[in-house]
This record gives sequence, C-alpha cells and structure tokens, in this order.
Amino acid sequence: MRNLLIKFFLISVLVFAWTTANANDVKYRNATISLITCTGGSELYSTFGHSALRVKDDSLSMDVIFNFGLFDFATPNFYLKFMQGKLNYMLGVQNTEDFLWQYDYEGRGVVEQIIDLTQEQKNEIMERLIYLYRPENRYYLYSFLFKNCTTELRDILENYVELPTGTEDKNFRELINGYVRESKWTRAGINLILGSNLDRVISLREGMFLPDKLFDGLSESADFKELMPRKETSVSKPTNFFISPLFISIIIFLLTVASRFIRVLRPVQDIVLVLSALLGLVLTGIIIMTDHIELHANYNLLWCNPIYALLLVTLPFVKRCGKLARVLIIILLVLSLTIAVIWLNGIQGYLPEYVLIVASQFAMLGGIRERVNEKTV
Repeated sequence: MRNLLIKFFLISVLVFAWTTANANDVKYRNATISLITCTGGSELYSTFGHSALRVKDDSLSMDVIFNFGLFDFATPNFYLKFMQGKLNYMLGVQNTEDFLWQYDYEGRGVVEQIIDLTQEQKNEIMERLIYLYRPENRYYLYSFLFKNCTTELRDILENYVELPTGTEDKNFRELINGYVRESKWTRAGINLILGSNLDRVISLREGMFLPDKLFDGLSESADFKELMPRKETSVSKPTNFFISPLFISIIIFLLTVASRFIRVLRPVQDIVLVLSALLGLVLTGIIIMTDHIELHANYNLLWCNPIYALLLVTLPFVKRCGKLARVLIIILLVLSLTIAVIWLNGIQGYLPEYVLIVASQFAMLGGIRERVNEKTV
C-alpha cells in the first residue's frame, strides 16, 4: 500500500508539472488516448463495471490512467454522506500498471479502445484532463445515473467522437436489472428504493451512464484490444430459488391467506404487519434523508410506509383505539389498490415478489380488521 501511495504521489507531481511547465509546448505527438472498460465484479459497488481513460506517450515516458471513480474513505461521515448523496468523488491519476494489477487481482476483465483522434483533438483532451485534475476542479458530486466515472468521460469524448443518437430500447430500471438479475436479493432491494424517474424513455446518450454502453458507443470510432480476460471467479453466483425473495414471498402469501381460515396461523398476520412496519420505516427514512434523485418519486411508499407502524402501535390498545385502527386499515387497503393501478399502468416498475407482498398485506389487513371487530363488539 505504501508503494502505491508513493507512486500515486509521483504521478500527481508529474501531472502538476504538465500543467505548469511549458504546457503550451507539449504537443503529445506520439500519444494514444484510449477508453478503458472494466467488467463488473462480485461486489455490489463493482457490479456495473468501470470506465477510465488511458493516455500513453512513450516519448514523454507517460502511461497513466485518468480515473473519475475515486473517493476518499477518510472523508468525515463517509457512509452518511454516501447515503445522503452528498459524497464527493474525484478524478485521480494512476500508473497504468498498478491500475491493471488491481483488476487482475479482482479477476475482472479489462478492454481498451484506442480512439482515432487528430493531433489537435489529443491536445484539447489533454488540456481538459489536466484542467479537471487541478485540486479545485477534481472533486464532483456523484450521481449514479447522471454524474459518474463513465458520464464524465462521455461528456469529454462526445466533443471529439460521433456517439450514436436516438432512443434506448430499455429504461434506466431495465438496464440496471440486467446487471443484477442473478442476485435476487440485490435486485429486490435496488428496485424497492429506486423511484419512478427511472421508468421513463431515455436516450442512447443517457444510457451511457453504464461502462458497457459507452464501450458500445465507441465501437465504430476506436480499435478494440483486450488487456485482461475476465475470470470466472469474479462472476456472481445465481441466488438459489428456495432462498430467493420470490419463493419466500410465495410462502408468506400462502400462510397469510391460510391464516384467515386457520386460527392457529393468526400470528402470521402479526409477523407480516411487523415486517411491513419495519420496511416502511426504513424506506421512508432512506428517501427522506437522501438527495439522490434516483430515489425520488417512489410509489413503493404506497405499500411500504410508516402507517403500518402506526397501526401496529394501536393494536395493543384496540378497545380504546378501535376506530383509529379501522381508519388506518381502510387507508392502507386503498393505498394497496392504488399501487396496483400504478403498476398496471406502467408508471413505476415492479417485481413479482412485490405483488405477492402487497397481496399478503391485503389478506393481513382483512384478518386484523376481523380481530379488531371481535375485540370492540
């Protein structure tokens, strides 16, 4: 680690020298500029891959990676800022050998696309990168969809390379789900917190928030070269169906429906209510505290909300709060029907397990209403 820090420092000094000493005389005559695309890894943060820009010029003894995907773990309140959408990412410069070693260690593939550029374009790109690397410019507020390691490179390259235009055949949610379809719990969690903003029609340019999409966009303007093949160990294993959210949701639904007819199963209704209350409090808390626009306008709050917690609190005092409990149950039933209409009209995407959970809640609310009536007669 110490050696890596020393190398990073020396590279930083070199880049700083480019910005100050005879900058106008440097013409990068022998430079090649290429897009580096890395395949996804097994961890959630690496699932969608990574993009960086490589600049190589043997005449200047330069072979470095400009990487917009760095952040500082020493940032005060790091995890809180990440959740709130207030964490700054930064542009860093790394030795190419060290960069490739890291991805080889993780078993992830790396491909290079050497971009066909004129001398003037190379100079302009280098000037832009050097400008962005200045201490006052290198930090930026991260957004998963609109400002990340890939979109930063797209915004630079689109001035010099003709990227495809038109409409993407998938929306944001569908593109994201394509990367997490085998990790069922990850998919369920991501789709729960993502809002309806991700379900609109998007352009091909907007789709280039993903490294693979920018790679595809450059396919006609750059020469392809595989630097490292992907190893099978880096691929996430599919979730076993019998421990998947869908299977568990099926079991919960069947037990909840059965609890309406089999008295001994009534505690299942209480379990569903407790889980709904906890889920509602967590989702509401996340959405309230975050600035991530990807999480806004989330209609999942209709079936995953704190009203379940309020209902849970009233039940022990049902003889005094019976009327309030009935009102809360009616509100929750109406909200459940509303989310069904939203799903059917394609306003927000959903998963089959969500439908089963809402159906379980519907059955649970019916059962609790019967119990409230029994105790308040």
